[in-house]
Amino acid sequence: MIDQATGMKPGERYRVENVERAHQFPGFFLDGKYFLGPELLTAVGWLEGTRFIYDSLDAEGEPVFADRLAGTIEGLTLTLVDGTVLELARLEASAALPPFDTPPTHSEEGPLPVVGPATPIKGPLRGKVVVITGASSGIGRAAAHAFACKGARLVLASRDEEALFEVLDECTDCGTDAVAVKTDVSSSDQVEALAARAAAFGHGRIDIWINNAGVGAVGAFEETPLQAHEQVIQTDLVGYLRGAYVAMPYFKAQGSGVLINTLSLGSWVAQPYAAAYSASKFGLRGLTEALRGELTEFPDIHVCDIYPAVMDTPGFRDGGNYTGHALTPPGPIYDPERVAKAMVACAISPRAHTTVGATARIAHLASYLIPGLPHLSGWLTRLGLRRSPSAAISSGNLFEPPSGRRSVTGDWQPPKDRTPLLVGAALVGILAGFAFASTRRRRN
Repeated sequence: MIDQATGMKPGERYRVENVERAHQFPGFFLDGKYFLGPELLTAVGWLEGTRFIYDSLDAEGEPVFADRLAGTIEGLTLTLVDGTVLELARLEASAALPPFDTPPTHSEEGPLPVVGPATPIKGPLRGKVVVITGASSGIGRAAAHAFACKGARLVLASRDEEALFEVLDECTDCGTDAVAVKTDVSSSDQVEALAARAAAFGHGRIDIWINNAGVGAVGAFEETPLQAHEQVIQTDLVGYLRGAYVAMPYFKAQGSGVLINTLSLGSWVAQPYAAAYSASKFGLRGLTEALRGELTEFPDIHVCDIYPAVMDTPGFRDGGNYTGHALTPPGPIYDPERVAKAMVACAISPRAHTTVGATARIAHLASYLIPGLPHLSGWLTRLGLRRSPSAAISSGNLFEPPSGRRSVTGDWQPPKDRTPLLVGAALVGILAGFAFASTRRRRN
């Protein structure tokens, strides 16, 4: 039945007829939605009655049309907000654009360029709106790649706008739809704006919110500036609270949602010389448990904690360093993509706690077995710092994005390194010995 207002028939495709303006609207309308091309997975525009809403950004990241209103469609005529009148024509089955579920691969002139995957991505995450903070490097960047490959629609957030658009390009190369939103999670206003942009991008929905942005400051407690301690807590703890605070109303309104928080093995074992980081990670455990207690009436809203071991990210290179010595991550070191895979798994099948890396599991066990573990950790940290070369004091990325190359890895781990396995086995023996010795002392 033809819509009397727009002139469109359900199940039929319509495109702009005016050749000189068709480049502006190269896609097609279908059942009240506008698709840029048959290879894309989700609509970038839609009809509200006769009003055509076009939710897309230009090369500068600005909306193509103010307030996203492109114009109106009546009687197969698209009238743009600037008064331009464009005619719409129905696409025949044999026309240049094939059926939506069969992407084009060839034309009379030869192979057509593929903007997305050769076949539509299928699966439980296809079309889901996923917000990722700290997406410009490390675990966040790996997560962006992983969710893009699953067909999710991504809202990428970070302070580093230039790096963020690099990630955007990498994700859209997979054929998915994504936007980049410059965001500092230590600002409540910016996190609220991020949520509003994500909801607009998702036509009112936010399905998955990943709190991942993080900074660190290493140094003796009283030798590290108070502002540095405060910035770590504002980002690593309060920033997560802000993310949960803005995401939860959408989750409750739609009756479902997944909140994923990147914690650390430092959530169980205190990190001497990183007091604010430890306070943040220990605090996050309390935050997430409290949220779960409040969500018992919402069985389809989940809070998932990810506990990674030490990951090969740029974090140690970019973080604040007030020790006077060069910082290198303690082994064993793992690939950040393992955390990204765990996040995808939680988004599909939510679980409260996920540990990534054998040493994280060992640290969790040791936190219960060895009462004096922080003392041992402090001794080992001091020993490592004293043996490390001298380095300049630096606030690193605490107050502004770092300079230099942004990437998933920090290039700390050699290729095919077997250290995680060997050191993990050694740690098991050491911790078992400490546990046995502690038990003997208590008995005596």
